Amino acid sequence: MRVVSGVRQLFRDPVEAYHKAVSQWYERNDPDDTPYNYVPDANWRERLGVTGDDRERVNRLCRSIEATLTAKGIRPGPESYLFWNDGDPALLQAIWRLIIRVNAAKVVETGVAHGVTSRIILEGLTGRGHLWSVDLPPAWAPGVHLEIGAAVAERSPDRWSLIAGSSRRRLPELLPRIAPIDLFIHDSSHSRYNMLLEMNKAWPALRPGGALVVDDIDLNPAFAEFSRSVRCEQYICEAEPIRPDERRFNQKGLFGILLKPQ
Repeated sequence: MRVVSGVRQLFRDPVEAYHKAVSQWYERNDPDDTPYNYVPDANWRERLGVTGDDRERVNRLCRSIEATLTAKGIRPGPESYLFWNDGDPALLQAIWRLIIRVNAAKVVETGVAHGVTSRIILEGLTGRGHLWSVDLPPAWAPGVHLEIGAAVAERSPDRWSLIAGSSRRRLPELLPRIAPIDLFIHDSSHSRYNMLLEMNKAWPALRPGGALVVDDIDLNPAFAEFSRSVRCEQYICEAEPIRPDERRFNQKGLFGILLKPQ
């Protein structure tokens, strides 16, 4: 099925098919694309400045989003978009606080799925900024394409740009056009190759004092490698999915945050 869909994509969009083939070659030949042992920061919320109000507002939004998705026949949480996860409450609380902390107006994310993270970002921006979301729907599973962004209630082009395509193709043309940005969130393909590609593209476009968030960092050493290559303040955070993710070493997973010096 995936071979057939790949052939169809080649004729439908040969440029995207080329970028996908290059990425897959690097991923298949990467000997370091294996789980990495990070030690999470037990007090990351205190360090980041997450308040009780932040947690309550985000948790309330999460409950509302879960109800919205359930009403649409979508089961939220881990492995709810094929084998991919929705943004978990801890990740969303961190993003909410970062939007406030860096006074974000320009946010870029990769990976959308049901759009739970996208919805939280848009709510956090409160109409004063713009979100650019880059997402490549799986060509081999057209049945889930209608679920992309299902959690986003208001789809105003003045506030949200949903850009179809791979980050390898779209970020090099998007980031120079809108830079400097305030916040970048990686949540697309979590291969070491793709994570390093996105971090290396996003960091120069990030303004001094901005933040970079990387989900699922425990899957490979990319986050550790990149954080050693730049001056930054680093956070290792434990995820808190709405139900256990049995695939992860701690049944939760980890995400990371890098703050760029002023």
